[in-house]
Amino acid sequence: MPQTLAHVKTMDNLTPSDLFSPSKARQQRAQAQDWAHIDSWLSYKYAGRTVPTFERNDETLKVLRELSMANERADEERAVLERVEREALKELDEIQRNEQDERILSQLRASLTPEGEQALDALASTAVTLNTPTANPETIAHALIQHTITSQTLTNQLTHIQALQGYVDKQHSLLRTQLHQLQTDPAFTTPANLQRQTTEQTRQVKLLRTKMREYEDKLSSLQSSQSRNMTPGSNIASAEAIADMLEQHKALDELRERVEGLEMEVAEFAALPADREAARKEVGKLELRLDEARRKRDELFEGLVGQK
Repeated sequence: MPQTLAHVKTMDNLTPSDLFSPSKARQQRAQAQDWAHIDSWLSYKYAGRTVPTFERNDETLKVLRELSMANERADEERAVLERVEREALKELDEIQRNEQDERILSQLRASLTPEGEQALDALASTAVTLNTPTANPETIAHALIQHTITSQTLTNQLTHIQALQGYVDKQHSLLRTQLHQLQTDPAFTTPANLQRQTTEQTRQVKLLRTKMREYEDKLSSLQSSQSRNMTPGSNIASAEAIADMLEQHKALDELRERVEGLEMEVAEFAALPADREAARKEVGKLELRLDEARRKRDELFEGLVGQK
């Protein structure tokens, strides 16, 4: 009855498009089967009592399906444990008892003092705990020594592992602090107009190179013209031509210095990637290297001061 009811409720939710969609129809059938399994499981768990009402939706179905699967796994594990316990009890019952040994043990216990009986129990318990084949004191002593060595070795290894763990935690904390500093410190943030600034400087360099070539051509043409117009009896050049040439040469030198300065500024960004985020990461790496170099410099300086 619960299976039929769940199937009917699922069929009522079907739309006309679902009836002609094989994938949706399969999904609805699988959902109906899941609800039928859940209803059957709840009916079994409540054993004749009324199952509480609840809202039937996908989230509820998911939770109930996981709960039923976990419950079934627990039932299976409990059944396996019970079977193992029954088999162990059966094996114990099948063990043949040696009546003569039991009689000797009973007589031995009866003839022992309370202190002797306690010593015998302690010896037997020690042999069982150490898993030794006999209760020979020499064998038990060797087993105790071996266990002590193993325990000390494990203790040393555990101490070493704890020290390594502490070092790893310290380094992890340091790295997280550095990462937070890289993400929040404005000094490690690349300018927003870095790409535009680089493009503008590149354009200025190209323009200044063009002007510099023009001035060099004009200077060369002027020098050629003056050399053609010179006569043995004339002056080398007029005062105006010399002054003009000196001014052009000075302007050319200033222009060359400006171009070289811009080239040096652009060269500082030549190694950076074109992408803004990648460039920002590269700048962060360089800042870390700079901090490391400063730290080493300070350590060397402190060492020199300490030696003095």
